[in-house]
Amino acid sequence: LDLAGRPSWLDSSIELSSSTLGAKTLFATDEWFARCDNLLKPEPPSFDPNAFCSEGKVMDGWESRRRREPGHDWCIIKLPYTSTPLGLEINTAFFTGNYVPRISVQGANLETLKDDSWLVGAKERVKRGGGVQGTAMSTSDVELAGKQCEEAGKWHILLQQTPLRSGVEETRMHRFDVDEEARTKPITHIRVNYFPDGGVARLKLYGHVTRGSMEGVRGELSSLVYGGRGIGCSNQHYGVPSNLLRVGTGVDMGDGWETARHLDRPPIIKRDPATGLVDTQLHDWCILRMGCVVGEVEKLLIDTKWFKGNYPESVSIDYLYEPKGISGNGEGQWMPLLPRRRSGPDQLFTFETSELSISQDTLITHLKLSIYPDGGVSRVRLFGKGKGKIEDQEGGDVARKRKR
Repeated sequence: LDLAGRPSWLDSSIELSSSTLGAKTLFATDEWFARCDNLLKPEPPSFDPNAFCSEGKVMDGWESRRRREPGHDWCIIKLPYTSTPLGLEINTAFFTGNYVPRISVQGANLETLKDDSWLVGAKERVKRGGGVQGTAMSTSDVELAGKQCEEAGKWHILLQQTPLRSGVEETRMHRFDVDEEARTKPITHIRVNYFPDGGVARLKLYGHVTRGSMEGVRGELSSLVYGGRGIGCSNQHYGVPSNLLRVGTGVDMGDGWETARHLDRPPIIKRDPATGLVDTQLHDWCILRMGCVVGEVEKLLIDTKWFKGNYPESVSIDYLYEPKGISGNGEGQWMPLLPRRRSGPDQLFTFETSELSISQDTLITHLKLSIYPDGGVSRVRLFGKGKGKIEDQEGGDVARKRKR
């Protein structure tokens, strides 16, 4: 149990169970007080002490009724992509007298199943848009679902049955490393087991998307959905590098990578007349690992969406070809991809191949984004053709925190 520490996987991997990415609940035994779908919501849990409904107190999480029959409550969650899990974050916020006392999580790789019809009620639930508060599955359907899960594939332990703590501020956040053996096994579904009943506000599974051969695939090969990730940076005061590779446009300023202001910046900002850029060598950097070896680069996108008063004055990008992986500390034989150039607020910048310092034969495994002198960027996207696999030797983000 880790209430205070911040494990590396929290910053170096993605939240696989987020509804924003497409995760969804297929089955839940009981949703009397609150729907299971709430576990997957991206926003922090909320609480209104005066909010009640016909079922009782309104709670922002998944809460089952007090069990008076044999068994325990459980649910099945389908992940948006086949993934390897690294860690779990479980938040019992505001569940103080009704939190789940013990919990376990299992995973299975069911990618051979064509749709959700293998599980009783799942197809109808997805079509409806989720569960229905104030309802529960019948005893016969729960038994059937249990058998269907056993027949669908082999389930292995991600988190052994583990006690949880109260949802008061001091003890609500729980972080667990996934079982060591399970980290090597790709999964598509998880089963969350309450022992025996109660409520949890949020459950977040972190890890990496797992892909087969990317040879010949064309597209945004830097994306998280292809296995891209942030592996190192100089500073991550407000956001982590992996955010740069998320799917879709950033939803707000928190959905990007932003650094703290340099305290040693000059008292008066001056412009270099030769370059037209701010006269400074102060900068922050981050390293992005592509989903595969990228060749035949088509274009590069840099998006400062939402960063209106805190965008970088200018940016540059270098690249590296190292298919055996790197440490993420910024060292290496980096080559220029995009020379330093002016940035701007809340804008999408597109650079075609003709504007990049590469040829059609160039191979890329990592990008190093440098921002001058500091600030925030929402997205970085590299488009090209898959040319091979990158070994997974990198660790998590290694961020050097500047003193505040």
